[in-house]
Amino acid sequence: MKIGRGIHVLCAVWITTGTLLGCGDDQSGENDQSRSCARLAKMRLTAAQIGLPTSGAKIVSAVEVPARTDGQVTKPEHCLVSAEVFPVDSRAPSILLAVALPTQWNEKAVWLGGGGFDGVIPDVTGNSLNTLAPAPLARGYAVFASDGGHQSTAASPGTDASALANEEAYRNWLSDAPKKVRDVAGQIIRTYYGIDAARFYAVGSSTGGREALFATARFPTDWDGALVLYPARNVMNTMLGLTAMLKALSAPGAFPNTAKRKLVWDAVLTKCDALDGLADGVVGDVVSCSKQFDVTALRCAGGADTSDACLSDAQIHAFETIDAPVQLASPLANGDTEFAGYNVYAAAQGVGTDSPLERHVQAVDLGSHAPSFPVDPLTNSFAAAFVDSFMRHVIVKDQSFDYRTFDVRTFGPYAARVQELSALDVGDADMGGFAARGGKLLLLHGTGDMLTSPRTTERYVEEVQASIGATATDAMLRYYEVPGFQHAASTVFQVSWDGLGALEKWIETGKDPGDDEVVTDLAGVAGRTRPLCRYPTFARYRGTGDPNDAASFECAAP
Repeated sequence: MKIGRGIHVLCAVWITTGTLLGCGDDQSGENDQSRSCARLAKMRLTAAQIGLPTSGAKIVSAVEVPARTDGQVTKPEHCLVSAEVFPVDSRAPSILLAVALPTQWNEKAVWLGGGGFDGVIPDVTGNSLNTLAPAPLARGYAVFASDGGHQSTAASPGTDASALANEEAYRNWLSDAPKKVRDVAGQIIRTYYGIDAARFYAVGSSTGGREALFATARFPTDWDGALVLYPARNVMNTMLGLTAMLKALSAPGAFPNTAKRKLVWDAVLTKCDALDGLADGVVGDVVSCSKQFDVTALRCAGGADTSDACLSDAQIHAFETIDAPVQLASPLANGDTEFAGYNVYAAAQGVGTDSPLERHVQAVDLGSHAPSFPVDPLTNSFAAAFVDSFMRHVIVKDQSFDYRTFDVRTFGPYAARVQELSALDVGDADMGGFAARGGKLLLLHGTGDMLTSPRTTERYVEEVQASIGATATDAMLRYYEVPGFQHAASTVFQVSWDGLGALEKWIETGKDPGDDEVVTDLAGVAGRTRPLCRYPTFARYRGTGDPNDAASFECAAP
């Protein structure tokens, strides 16, 4: 059967328990058995066929799915495969994965990363990133994804770290699952189509973004490119930074209500909105704004909380703590001495708009009420839910522990555990092998992200440059920061961008995305566009032209 790239497959090799199936000449150009979805269920993989330690893998099911239309989105005919990767530690959970194999295949494969603490398998037939472009499966990609190494039955699985108390499960979630899943999916793809995929792309946001960075750094020959949005990297450092923020917001009288957050946001816009040449509700020049905006100008007389028209000393202290770097008790095992802080003044932190995204924005920023213990999932932030579960299950391993009592400046009796975990947060910036093989990395982060700080991603870029040099970094990496964008969603500037399309062009045609990419806003001013500017530049209005058209802007240095 002629599959592609001029190759005629005369013998489809199926990996089973010692059995070779499906061999035979095919002179007619047709061999339906070589694409028999049901026969994939007989596949078994040994531990030796997977590049990191496991106890092998098996296919759980393989089902033909006809083409269908959900709303206005057509999902093509495909074979949907479910598989299980067995752990080495019998007490650890398996990794569950899914692979969608389209009948009309473009001979390429995409891995979709998960989010939070994982625990569920992303929809391999859909889109996991901020884009209105067709999903990878609809473009002809073979698509695979996993649950990150454990299965959660919690109401909010992404904030459930209970399975990560097991060390193998933790390593799978942190960095190992993508390699194991990639090797299993690669075998399934080869078996089904008769040839290897010509390209493998890693696509992930938040937790999936961190996993993609680890995957390309540790196993560069596995991947041709990666698209990474707002990566939740440097896990131990980030958890300590979130803890410091939550502790500051938990102090008596420190939590700013919606009205006070709007007060701050309005003051920021008054001071900073026009610094990028246009007053459009988006703080474009974040660097200049951070130098010029002074939150103490909003202080209530005497520092007491007298009204929603001013900030108390406790509230000012909370904002300043969130903005400033957090000095850690001692250097972490990966060399970090501080957490970089957040661009709290560049974020509309849930200011009471009537946008349908408002609830999400409040959740990924400060929440609607002060951090509590036990965590209230309806009023507390995602940060509180993440830190609470991580502390109780992974660091302290005590279900009664109140995360708000953890002191990031001493680590208390948990110093050894903090160091042990931080020692695993290394290697994602070691991109020498990936750069040498011609790999490409597109990286995007919103300046207003209050969950995974863009400052941490900025430091990642600096680490890559220090590791492989500026020239090699420039050939391999494009990093963009989007003003107004927050974590996955924003009421200020809601990103839509076909990053996978840009990655394809860069790798497959040599079209460097440079400063030519355009991002579309779906919420702040629906339909307006801005250029994606390579960090550290930002989009500055030229002074003339349609303020909602990217062509009216240029990329300028801060």
